[in-house]
Amino acid sequence: MATVNSARISGSNGLKKSLPVVVALVAIFFVYQSVLRYFVWSETVYGYYWEFRLPLIAHVTGGLIALLAGVWQVWTGLNVQAMTVHPWTGRLYVLGVLLGSFGAFVLSFTSALFGFAWAAGLVCLALAWLATTGTALYAIRKRNLLLHKQWMIRSYIVTFAFVVFRLVTDYVPYEAWWGVSRPEMSTAAIWAVWVLPLLAYEIALGSRRA
Repeated sequence: MATVNSARISGSNGLKKSLPVVVALVAIFFVYQSVLRYFVWSETVYGYYWEFRLPLIAHVTGGLIALLAGVWQVWTGLNVQAMTVHPWTGRLYVLGVLLGSFGAFVLSFTSALFGFAWAAGLVCLALAWLATTGTALYAIRKRNLLLHKQWMIRSYIVTFAFVVFRLVTDYVPYEAWWGVSRPEMSTAAIWAVWVLPLLAYEIALGSRRA
């Protein structure tokens, strides 16, 4: 039994150390492929969104801050390292979420590229982003470290949803496989990319408590 428990602990520690590295690599790829171009202030780059460039750059900048700061937050939190820096990068993460959510709200009520259903999905995603981050912040202010870690993971799952959304809509051949158009896929994916990972996390969390 001791050997089994030791193996489980070792595997859990290995996952805590390796998973943030994988997430960071995917995040860097996403930033390089899909984010950096928006810092070129050009109508050619923005296309349809040129009219909405201010809320879009707010959304992109906030998301970028949260995405990169969040990797550090989750890694240091899970491995209990660099705790003197952790609170400051946590504040940076919250700032990124606030800025990114503000941009998302404005975009959902102005651009609505794929119609009402798309806009509603973006609003709910932004609300989930604020709610999970706000609860994580509330938990740490109450010195509830375990609850803070759990809600911070939920928050980062929502943050990373933007990465998953782009990977799904850009690299999955959904038109060839299922005959689904980009607007249809985008409207479905805007929900699936955060609801399903959160559901998986809740199942995993519940199984550990059982």
